[in-house]
Amino acid sequence: MVLWWTDQMRARLVLGPVHVCPQVREWLDLETLQRLVARHRRGDWGEVDARDARANTLAAYHQCGRLRSVYNLGQGLCIWVITDHLGTDSLQTTVLIPADE
Repeated sequence: MVLWWTDQMRARLVLGPVHVCPQVREWLDLETLQRLVARHRRGDWGEVDARDARANTLAAYHQCGRLRSVYNLGQGLCIWVITDHLGTDSLQTTVLIPADE
């Protein structure tokens, strides 16, 4: 779900270093991984509910807090892309399978 996402917001959204959990590397090829991170960066939060989508959009707009995207890839495989510490020097993004969290 994408809510009032603008090019200006997309340009402001920085993900920081992207860390990929080992289990994700076993399941996903590089192209799929890059596609999911790109969706996350452009405000396509995947299958989060409306409340979480709004929280993500507000966090991205204000450059503070946390973003979480959820992508169900079929066959029971779910990938989360989480960006923590928006607007700080500790900014980082992690790609994981929910059991990894």
